[in-house]
Amino acid sequence: MKLAISATNPCHLHDLAKAWHALGALGAYHSGYPRWRLRPPASFPLRAHAWRTVLTYAALRLPRGLRPADQTLFRWQDEGFDRAVGRSLERSHGELIHAMPGQALHTFRAARRLGIETCLNHASGPLRRQHAAVAEANRIAGLPHPPAPSTEELEQRDAEVALADWHCVASTIVRDQLIADGVPAEHIWLAPYAADSALFYPPAGPRTAGRRIVFAGQITARKGLRVLFAALARLETAHDLSLDCYGPHGSDAPSILSRAETNRVRFHGAVSRSRLGNIFREANLLVLPSWEEAFGLVVPQALACGLPVIVSDHVGARDIIRHRRNGSIFPAGDDAALAVEIDHWLGRPTAIDAPPADWPACARQLLDQIKRRHQPVLLRNQ
Repeated sequence: MKLAISATNPCHLHDLAKAWHALGALGAYHSGYPRWRLRPPASFPLRAHAWRTVLTYAALRLPRGLRPADQTLFRWQDEGFDRAVGRSLERSHGELIHAMPGQALHTFRAARRLGIETCLNHASGPLRRQHAAVAEANRIAGLPHPPAPSTEELEQRDAEVALADWHCVASTIVRDQLIADGVPAEHIWLAPYAADSALFYPPAGPRTAGRRIVFAGQITARKGLRVLFAALARLETAHDLSLDCYGPHGSDAPSILSRAETNRVRFHGAVSRSRLGNIFREANLLVLPSWEEAFGLVVPQALACGLPVIVSDHVGARDIIRHRRNGSIFPAGDDAALAVEIDHWLGRPTAIDAPPADWPACARQLLDQIKRRHQPVLLRNQ
């Protein structure tokens, strides 16, 4: 069978598309990025719908007072991309199309008219649940309540779910949330994300001994950095530790930065994926203490570099952590428990077992699920 994928930006679905292409299963990859940015091989079935993306990122270079709000720009980008994909489906090959929430409504409507099956690929949890988790993280941190999703956003997400024949998730956390919201379990495919083996691989020699912890993700209350700071303060040997944080600053970043001990914590901003691979090969431990995280792509990326990872039990990538074999899982918000796990890993060699699957394996796993469940959906739609 031939599958199509639709994604405004080259996220995890771009890696999945490349793996499916290698397996001969990709009919079309619809992208909001221009061809010159993705640089696909000649045979790769790329369908670029990029003009709104180009204008969006050009507008983001303007001073804030001279441009619309970032979220307004991104919604405009996604809405135009979604309509463009819907118009092009008749000319594209694919028996089933994967698309992401917030950019699938027109695509799925067109697919239904053409008899193409639809799969909503959930990079995050249901919008209402995600907002509730972020609101709770802000409450604990003493930050203002985040703006609620608009009625228009919620109605669009609900319509996309209703139009989806199938749902694809990377974690049991999101799977269980969808089931609680009424999605039949038998219509959900589970396929954890993987790491690009060209960028994320173990160091050539033994890892340098040290006590260097890294965090990778947006600097915001949702990521649980205050819990990490409190855990470090509990450790008697904390004076030997360093924490390097990599990622863009969210709107509440000043509050997070004010809690950090500047002699031990360094903030570096966003870095490229190739740079992140080097960082993971040089570090001793990755910690992702999020209050809400549908998966956490940095987890398989770090594991692929041979780096142990500690995650909270609210991080979807906990599914690929084998406790005290390739990392640890601790209760979200429990800085004492996090301190125990940090001490465990920094007190021993950092060689790990239970490496994550790569993208070819992930693509084959998902393709097998699609093939096994293909016939029932055809019967249901007749």
